[in-house]
Amino acid sequence: MATHPSTSIHARNSHIRLIAALSLALVAALAATAQSRREVFVPGQRAVVFDERLSALRARPSIKAPLEQRLRRGRRVGILGAGAAKDGAKFFRVAVSRNTRGWVLADAVIRPGNAADAGRLMKLIEETEDEFTKARLAKLCADEFRSRKIAPKALMILGEAAEGAAARLSRDAKRRVGDDDPDAGLNAGLTKRDFMLNYAGLDRYNRIGVTFDYDATSDRIVYDGAAYRQLARRYPRSAEAKAAHERLANLEKK
Repeated sequence: MATHPSTSIHARNSHIRLIAALSLALVAALAATAQSRREVFVPGQRAVVFDERLSALRARPSIKAPLEQRLRRGRRVGILGAGAAKDGAKFFRVAVSRNTRGWVLADAVIRPGNAADAGRLMKLIEETEDEFTKARLAKLCADEFRSRKIAPKALMILGEAAEGAAARLSRDAKRRVGDDDPDAGLNAGLTKRDFMLNYAGLDRYNRIGVTFDYDATSDRIVYDGAAYRQLARRYPRSAEAKAAHERLANLEKK
């Protein structure tokens, strides 16, 4: 049966409007990402929040002092001083922006270059079971302690956590996308890879710089191995370098 010309034109116009809307959304997302990544000057000694269980910013160095805000993991702060509560708990006075100050428990933050803090962070990483949280903490450790022996270990853990997450993410994405190939009508030109790698469950990993790929042969999401490559490149003489090369070789076989 022949298609009425007006129907064809309407479909084509709808397709064009959809592409335009997606393009505008992409531009807005890229602008927001650039804005969020822009470095904001914060006075004081550099530190990073790593334990959200303790990261309440308070008006005074006391657990019972008024709460100003909850600092998220990975938030950069500047240490301006130190103090102790009446019960002995140690606090840091920190700046979280040019104009915002407060007190936070010292155990909530790490200071790059501080060996004791590196050890505390690694202990938390090893005790963490959630794959995303483990990956996020491991990336934080690798980024903040690059000059220490702990960095290659953190990168190895990051890669392993991402590989573990890939299996679950693949199952979840396939349930959302389905087993069939994308509709050849409105979605002409797109492949299943485009749909799988746009699965919303990948978003939070993408935001912390952990990315995946799609293996069409096995029809699943796989980790792209970035942490292993970074480990092998930056720390070729580390104890973890050989294992990183083996992991990369295994990923290439899959």
